Amino acid sequence: MGFERERRRWRVRLHDELGRVCGAGTVLDEYHVLTSAHVVEAAGGPRSALSVDFVGLAEALPGTATVVEGCWVPSDGGGRGDLAVLRLDRPESRVFRAPLHRMPLGEHQLVRAFGFPPGSVGRWTHARLGGPEHPGGEWIRLFRTAEAEPLGPGFGGTAVLDEATGHVVGVVVGKDTGTWMIPVETMLGHLPQLSLWASGSPAVDPSFSRPVGEAVDVAFVQSVADWFAKAEPGTVWVVDTGEAGSPVAAALRFGIVLADRERSLGVPGLPPALGEMPPAGSVDLAVDATGKTADAVRHRIADRLTTGVAGRTLVVDAIDDSAEPDRLVGEVLAPLAGRAAELGIRLLLGFREESSPGVAAVRASTNGARPAPDDLAGRLDVLTQSVEELAEIEAYQLRVATRFTGVAMLPARAQRLRGALKQLRSAEVDGDAEWVEKHIDGHEHAVAPAVEDGRRQRAVLDGLVARREELRARLAADNELAREHGLDADPELQQAYVPAKRLLIDGPCELTAASTAVDTYAAAVRARIEDRA
Repeated sequence: MGFERERRRWRVRLHDELGRVCGAGTVLDEYHVLTSAHVVEAAGGPRSALSVDFVGLAEALPGTATVVEGCWVPSDGGGRGDLAVLRLDRPESRVFRAPLHRMPLGEHQLVRAFGFPPGSVGRWTHARLGGPEHPGGEWIRLFRTAEAEPLGPGFGGTAVLDEATGHVVGVVVGKDTGTWMIPVETMLGHLPQLSLWASGSPAVDPSFSRPVGEAVDVAFVQSVADWFAKAEPGTVWVVDTGEAGSPVAAALRFGIVLADRERSLGVPGLPPALGEMPPAGSVDLAVDATGKTADAVRHRIADRLTTGVAGRTLVVDAIDDSAEPDRLVGEVLAPLAGRAAELGIRLLLGFREESSPGVAAVRASTNGARPAPDDLAGRLDVLTQSVEELAEIEAYQLRVATRFTGVAMLPARAQRLRGALKQLRSAEVDGDAEWVEKHIDGHEHAVAPAVEDGRRQRAVLDGLVARREELRARLAADNELAREHGLDADPELQQAYVPAKRLLIDGPCELTAASTAVDTYAAAVRARIEDRA
């Protein structure tokens, strides 16, 4: 069974006892449905029975469901809560479980949701993730894309899917606007029972929640919280925690837990002197290295950050207590620290002592990007890396730019710069340091702007690719909607669908024309559905 069809089998519409649509729900298994508390409140409250319409199962009869004891988390009115789990009065074995999934979330991440706005039989919309709008908020803002259906009534309680993977990463909440999402990891913090239906590794290792000492350095907790809130991408912070039970070690772990969506909700009490909390989800991965091999830490990073480390916040604590501290630093952490600025990551590394050999190795890696003026070998290494980066960008340009119309091509400069670099290398090998000193400045001045131009070009090309993928996703969603209503062979819709698909698949893509064609098809699908309603 294809994923699109499977997805329909875990989608439900919820009604009150008068048959009015209150919102949507997501099937967890044959007995349970996940929704928002405000949807249940619209149907009469947590003691009311809701009617469940299995919209993706034509053969299934509607059922009724009530809130499961202990699975009611109403909104507090301040951007927290708004969850409910329902139990069906009779099981529906033909459903499929929705793929609830823990994963790092980032601003501008593209998502989709299927809701039941008034007068509609169901519609997809697309949005990009924003962030929480005040400290302590659990909800993430949803900003619909320019061409997407408005979020609002009828979308409450529906699943929010990551566009790239299809995983369910949250649920639409907020009865007033419907433009908020509560992430899966926050839901797990409120309702640990949901772990029965969730996949994906947690952001923070469980050991961070265990007490490591009686005393906690509250001022250092605040420093950690401030770092998570304010540190710029590219920052590497090396922390000397002292022994495992020290007040600083306890404070570091406490601050990490406060930054985690899932575990922060289980913190028993906050120190009275603690000021502003770190933003929810401001740590993407925190690893306790105690007893772990270098490969185990590497695999933990790869498992959690399946789309790469770029743009993420990583914490590795107790590095000295790992099974292989030298390998862990040399093969995993120092290379990450050295590329922190390039990747745009934030890295917090906890060592037991300032004198630990790994501290010096990490600091050397972060300083290595800017060799001293008299370090000719180091400067030549940096130039080599930069020219190779430019060569990769130019190769990427050749592969990608031809797939779109109207792209201004950068001139090819990597080959010429390689030739000049080869001359510098030859002079270095021959021991002619004076000649290298005389010419290296000019070469650095030529390479730096070329690489910056290349990085900007890559960002432009990445944006074109992302825009095309967004249009392809919208076209596929609307085509799925047409199939759901038996309109996949409709001649009028085919006349609108084929040109849109051709513009997005065949030959160089003209994005403006493709966007117009996708809009035309979307409007045609909606019009035909409304005609048949």
